[in-house]
Amino acid sequence: MIRIGLILCLAGMLAACSPDYNWRQVAVGDGAVQAIFPDKPQNYERSLNFSGHDVSFGLTSVNVQGASFTVAYASLPETLRADAGASRQLADAVLRSLYHNLGAQEPAQLPELGKPFVIDGAGPKKPLRLRATVWLTNRALVEGLVMAEQESFPAEQADEFFRGIELAR
Repeated sequence: MIRIGLILCLAGMLAACSPDYNWRQVAVGDGAVQAIFPDKPQNYERSLNFSGHDVSFGLTSVNVQGASFTVAYASLPETLRADAGASRQLADAVLRSLYHNLGAQEPAQLPELGKPFVIDGAGPKKPLRLRATVWLTNRALVEGLVMAEQESFPAEQADEFFRGIELAR
């Protein structure tokens, strides 16, 4: 009986090691964040203006089997670092944008920073699911995001991805 249990456990572990998921550790935001990605990620940069402050977001992202795994990192400008209220407003604006981008109703109370949450929304062809966590430190805003079609959302791989995100202290 123990032997059968061990065989089933080993089979489950091997199934989780899909060749499409080739995990690797990657430094994000000049080493301010360590993350594991299921394949070699690409880096992108995008800027936005928030209340007169130019904020540059570095996006480190990979797509595997129709799922997008992303860590976004934005170093806060000095003026936002010095104003906790303004930096919190930036974090709230980012949270709201996640709901807006998926055409989902924003909740009366936004998710707590540093806590995972899920948004089910509309996609171009099928409904999408976004699992996310947004962190705000005294130096940066960081987002961990996994998005895929709802019916094929890779829950186990998303769990692994989020377990592998570490913010430098």
